[in-house]
Amino acid sequence: MRTLFIVNYVAGRGRTRKLWPAVWERVRAKSPDSEMVVTAAPRDGTRIAREAVDAGYDRLVAVGGDGTLVEVADGLLHAGGRTSLAFVPTGAACDFRRTAGIPADLDAAADLALRGEASPADLGTVNGEAFLNVAGVGFDAEVAAEDTRLRNQYHSTGTTPYLRAIFRILWSYRPREMEIEVDGEHIAGRFLMVAVGNAQYYGGGMRITPAASLDDGQLDVLLAGDVTIPQTLALLPRLYSGGHLSHPKVALYRCRELTVRAVEGSIAVHRDGESLGNTPVTFGVAEHAIQLVYGPERPKPFDVTPKRAHATGGSAAE
Repeated sequence: MRTLFIVNYVAGRGRTRKLWPAVWERVRAKSPDSEMVVTAAPRDGTRIAREAVDAGYDRLVAVGGDGTLVEVADGLLHAGGRTSLAFVPTGAACDFRRTAGIPADLDAAADLALRGEASPADLGTVNGEAFLNVAGVGFDAEVAAEDTRLRNQYHSTGTTPYLRAIFRILWSYRPREMEIEVDGEHIAGRFLMVAVGNAQYYGGGMRITPAASLDDGQLDVLLAGDVTIPQTLALLPRLYSGGHLSHPKVALYRCRELTVRAVEGSIAVHRDGESLGNTPVTFGVAEHAIQLVYGPERPKPFDVTPKRAHATGGSAAE
């Protein structure tokens, strides 16, 4: 099997550069024919992945964070499943590994990447670009932009910058009037955010869409309505367990296509924590678009009944 490791040494603020060379030596001892290439610029992973597909590689292994992984997945989006994808998580948060059951231990993850069997997985799309974890509109998109700014300013890793970003944005951001189409159903109201999950986690372990499955051909859409600052603060701890789904101002849909527009002005959009412009935006699902090497520790998705939002966006109903 021709295997190419696509390594982002910038991921994890130096963690990848520090830890990967020793792991690579052990990989080469097990698989002398494996090859490695290092990304040189943002979006480089997408270019390398496309070229690797054309060159006939059987498996690509993204080494870095979720950003590295989604770049490589984006390059595989239209490859028709000819080349499988594996992941060695060396970045700051690496939320995708939680949903996919991939070990946090780098040697175990690298061994899985070499020997694991691949199975179909969906990709989400946002305005035609791939995402793996969660994309969204509104509050969490603003938090993602602030998180990136803080990481760049303080050269920090882990979940602390994300939590700091939440509290900074919380005091100034207010729910916005949105027009939403969910598989043709129209919803209008004030919403704090729209989170669109292909996987379950983001933000360093927040289980924002805990019922999402990577291979069901659907997106899980969470609408957080017109919540106040105290209500948002009360919800935050529940995001890690998935307990926020029971809140009366949280609605949950499953769909194949979603469009969000701002009633006035525009609202920030993100994909997997990367700022991606503003509304209007269309989300979709590319069913079984890639062949993914899953790990042995996949969490079982929550078994929940979708809750529909009232027209005002203020609360949800069964």
